[in-house]
Amino acid sequence: MNSSRAVFKNLKRDMDLFLGLALTILAFYLGSNVFSPVRFDREKIEVWVADGQIQVRGLYHYHNRFPLPLSFSLGLSLPVDDGHKTPSIFSVSEVFADGATSKEIAPRNYHGNVVFRLWFAPRQEKWIRVDYVQGALQPNGRYILLTTRKWNRPLDLGEYILHLGNGSELASSNYSLRLDPGRQQKEYSFARSNFYPSEDWEFSWRTPMPIIVSRHTSQ
Repeated sequence: MNSSRAVFKNLKRDMDLFLGLALTILAFYLGSNVFSPVRFDREKIEVWVADGQIQVRGLYHYHNRFPLPLSFSLGLSLPVDDGHKTPSIFSVSEVFADGATSKEIAPRNYHGNVVFRLWFAPRQEKWIRVDYVQGALQPNGRYILLTTRKWNRPLDLGEYILHLGNGSELASSNYSLRLDPGRQQKEYSFARSNFYPSEDWEFSWRTPMPIIVSRHTSQ
């Protein structure tokens, strides 16, 4: 009798372990981020400012550390407020390391949020590119960095570049920027390793006033 009870107890324990593993794998396949084996470890962000618009291109590196294929859902965090319109143009692409497009990814609207799903082979690494254009009613912009903290680990490397056109000058940035003197268009940048941001990147610029030439005619 005791032997039968021991066998039943061990069988129940094994079944519980199997069920727990099955539920965990199911969560991975359904795209749950709670038990995510996907790591987000690098990003390169470029921002162009000209003619009352902000254009953003983000390159993001993800790595599936799990020895099985899986799917993973991500959302786009867009800095929309009274001075910055909802982006009229945006796209999501799977790309090569140099940023060249491999294939387009179709985003969808989920409860008012723009989301998309990635599919990974076992231990696969992927670069994802996000592009969007946003109207700016004010001479300032913001790139959202705080969502990085939801991954509960710092980025191995973050690179951030700001291009200012039409003779605009940098007015302010809450992250210290370096000016690249070798560019025709003004280019400012900063980079951080082991980066766990404590605030979003906020920047502003000044646009020179047009010179008005008056003509005097003699009477």
